[in-house]
Amino acid sequence: MIAKDKVLHIVMGVAAVVVTLAAVSLAHWRLGAALAFVATMFGIFYEAQQWYRREGVVDVWDAVATAAPGWAAWALLEVFK
Repeated sequence: MIAKDKVLHIVMGVAAVVVTLAAVSLAHWRLGAALAFVATMFGIFYEAQQWYRREGVVDVWDAVATAAPGWAAWALLEVFK
């Protein structure tokens, strides 16, 4: 049996892939923009669920830290294209 926490992480990983693919194909976004979008949405989502569950401390800088790798990836893709 797989732990519920691990299943939720797998589901979030699948959701990240689906959202990124949708942003690239349906919205015709380039990969870098899609990565920045998805990372930002996951940062916001995580802070929202912390607020909803009353777990941890909701902090906008946590959302920024979650989004930063997506934005950095976009910048690197633009620099090296």
